[in-house]
Amino acid sequence: MNNSKILTRQNPCEMTAVPGGIMDCIRSETIIGTSDSFLALNNSSFNFTKAPLSFPIQIAAFNRSVTLTAKPLSYHYEHQIMSFKSACTPLLRFLKTDAFTYEEAGNTCTTLFFDEDDNKLVAFCSIKCSSLKVKGGKLLNLCPSVEIAVLCVDDQYRYMGIGQAIITHTLQQIYKIKKIVGVQFVTLFALPDAVAFYQKLNFHKLSKIVKIFYALGHEGCIPMYLPLSHANSGA
Repeated sequence: MNNSKILTRQNPCEMTAVPGGIMDCIRSETIIGTSDSFLALNNSSFNFTKAPLSFPIQIAAFNRSVTLTAKPLSYHYEHQIMSFKSACTPLLRFLKTDAFTYEEAGNTCTTLFFDEDDNKLVAFCSIKCSSLKVKGGKLLNLCPSVEIAVLCVDDQYRYMGIGQAIITHTLQQIYKIKKIVGVQFVTLFALPDAVAFYQKLNFHKLSKIVKIFYALGHEGCIPMYLPLSHANSGA
């Protein structure tokens, strides 16, 4: 995959963030903590279907195989959402206060991942359209991209391979999109302690010389990219 690291000093680029970015939620001072306040957001519901991941994930701590199922964000899962635990406060706030607002505005699309056996919410992932502006010589090429805006695993299920499985699942869905819409890159803003995790999944850090437009909450994060033209779809 070394050949896939195609953004170099010869190709200065800009990684853009859509105004009103995913992490605007960190302006919030509190997390909605009651069922009444949660339902007050909007009691409309989204249609959902059960779509299992391509393989079960072994969780030794429970001495059993855990099969995750992927379902679109829905008010139907109010109880599971309110029970979700994460030490990463901004991501928890996003799930419990802003995820539905962003979804309804078309800013992000959030998928919920459940333990099939007990219907517990294990993780969630939000993606959105983005772009990379790659400058080569006097030309400025706007490269269509998909951004993994949020990935969060419940504290009880961390370090069990679930994050990697969700990235694999998400990339599979992006490859399906790529069959009908042009997409060249998958991008994300990684927390410093997550960079090694994404590098194992063939993501690359953008050069320090690259001009980055950070959304609120991206400060301190590391911009990373995966070129789809050189990646294995896993199909």
